Amino acid sequence: MKKISTFIFLFCLCAALSSAIESGAQEGGDSAAQPILLKWLGNAGWEIQIGRTLILIDPFLTRKEADRGNEWKTDEAAVLSAIKRADYIFAGHSHADHIADIPYIAKKFGPKVVGSRTTVNIALTAGVDKAQLMTIGGGENLKFKEFSVQVIGSEHGILRRGGQTRRPKSEEITKPLAGPVMGNAFVEGGSYLYCFTFGNHRLLHQSTGGFIAEKIAGLKVDTALLYPMERSDLAEMLKVLRPKTVFLHHFDRWRLPFADGLPEPTLGRGRRFTRDVNSIDGNIKVIVPKFFESHELKNG
Repeated sequence: MKKISTFIFLFCLCAALSSAIESGAQEGGDSAAQPILLKWLGNAGWEIQIGRTLILIDPFLTRKEADRGNEWKTDEAAVLSAIKRADYIFAGHSHADHIADIPYIAKKFGPKVVGSRTTVNIALTAGVDKAQLMTIGGGENLKFKEFSVQVIGSEHGILRRGGQTRRPKSEEITKPLAGPVMGNAFVEGGSYLYCFTFGNHRLLHQSTGGFIAEKIAGLKVDTALLYPMERSDLAEMLKVLRPKTVFLHHFDRWRLPFADGLPEPTLGRGRRFTRDVNSIDGNIKVIVPKFFESHELKNG
């Protein structure tokens, strides 16, 4: 009888431990055992879900230019049609097409927001709670319960407009602004790459077409979310990163509504990028995503 009681006790204990382990995995504690779900939000915006944790990077759904002389107004309906919640938001740099919708999302859903001093000061001006904000300057290794992030200092890519090339002027906002956030507030504010580690999977996000070679030296990733750079820059980056999979982003015409889809010239840009990657390293899988299309990344 005593042996039977001991067996029952051990059986119940094992069942309880198994349930606790499963519960911990569902909460994101064992991120190595969970798939990574990736969704493109247009431009450089992404949603990443692992377990119950939901991360946004550069979420911009309003799809319009910021008028320098007027107060910025987020298209709330467009945001809410795509975003239902958020635990963390990461901002690559502070131009409007990367961060203009972040204050609304932050106030609506209460996530932790990680970004430059400029991003933080714009968020404070817009009324985001200071407790939600984390300022970066490059070089940080941030550890959260479900994942970690390496913050890598970078530079903005070169813009080509009207037959001319230029790199945006490097400007910062060093304190909260007086009054509402105007369109001219969205200066670059410093550019950053984020290298996320989810269990056994490493993923790099590049918000703009620039990078600093010495700052990515020795960095290896499984997945890279990349801007359509010039082939020489792309080759240099891929040689260092050696990713298994590359997703193209920031190649769409972000001022057009989502309903217009991806016009043929935009799709052609995607095909050129694919050819460039294949010619540099034919072993890399290239994905040109569609708006709000989900992709599952293997975590192991």
